[in-house]
Amino acid sequence: MKIDFNKSLNLKEFFRFTGPPENWLTAVKFMTWGLEEKHKKQWENIQAGDIFFIHSTGPSSSLFKNAKSGVIGLGIVGSNFQIKDNFLWMHEFIEHANKWPLLVPFSEVYLFSSLPSIDSWQAPSPNNTNEVKRLINLLLQNYIPLSKIIGFPQMGSFSHVKKEVANQILFDEKPLFLYSNKNIEKETLKTRRTKLVPVKDVSETFRYAKTLQLIKSINKRVIKEKSGTYTKDNELLSKAEEKHSMIIQDLLDLLRGKGYETMSNQHVDLFAFNENRSLLFEVKSIENRNFRTQARKGIIQLFEYDFFEIHKFVNDKNLKFDEKYKILVPSRYPKDKNYIYFINELKVGIGLVDKEKINPIGIDFGFSKL
Repeated sequence: MKIDFNKSLNLKEFFRFTGPPENWLTAVKFMTWGLEEKHKKQWENIQAGDIFFIHSTGPSSSLFKNAKSGVIGLGIVGSNFQIKDNFLWMHEFIEHANKWPLLVPFSEVYLFSSLPSIDSWQAPSPNNTNEVKRLINLLLQNYIPLSKIIGFPQMGSFSHVKKEVANQILFDEKPLFLYSNKNIEKETLKTRRTKLVPVKDVSETFRYAKTLQLIKSINKRVIKEKSGTYTKDNELLSKAEEKHSMIIQDLLDLLRGKGYETMSNQHVDLFAFNENRSLLFEVKSIENRNFRTQARKGIIQLFEYDFFEIHKFVNDKNLKFDEKYKILVPSRYPKDKNYIYFINELKVGIGLVDKEKINPIGIDFGFSKL
């Protein structure tokens, strides 16, 4: 089965974030951007999975004369939105002011130029200006002048970007250098809740996916220059995301064919229900060596999402179910029988999905009888 992940781009929002290059070095270092308090309403509408374009400004707003105005890359928004009460950017330390308190987390950043290993340099500060100047030269090496992008917004520090403008960058041939948030897999439910919405196709669930590596036009442009575990981890993440999506598509086809309503949001992989029963799924791509680790995450997520997300949805809709199931769906049959027994003791089902049914692993609490 081939999944067209490009369809998910029609569901995402596109933004422009504007700031001096020294601020963008800090942003890549800590995988976050900051907005002013006056943008709070717009900030609250930014969602995980949205795509942003990086506009670096010229010397008029930078502390460095080698700054240039242009687009230097793009990225995808992560989940952990926060409001900071300290200083992070060089300008804030100099002015002793929390100028950009509204943090937008990044899961991935794709730059047009390569920077040295993130661990090899410090965030810009008044104490390392020579190093910052050198890094800015690298950061801007392959920038795109705004005059080369038809319709790119230039006013203010933050705005929406029209799809036709975004496509000029998304489907360009310029090489990309990927920087990822290593902590993204540790995230579960965040302080921001999004509504459960109906889904018919897995591309709709990918609206909140925090990676662009499944978009072929993006992935083929990524320079595989980083060796060792960094590249390996990104490739494994991409494969896991693809397998994850294929399982969800199989679940959607199966459940919708049986008359179930199917819902999802940025946290919940899939919630399905009919008049009498509900099924909450958490899908995990696994290898036998990491089954316990992945299953442990899945158990926490099932109970957490049930308490915070599903409970509210069911109450708001005044739904009543005779049968309710929490189901962990691994990508392959796990061999760890003891942990399967443990999961079943928690009244959590485990099942593999095929075209016709959900095959229980361990105890079938009744969820296989669709």
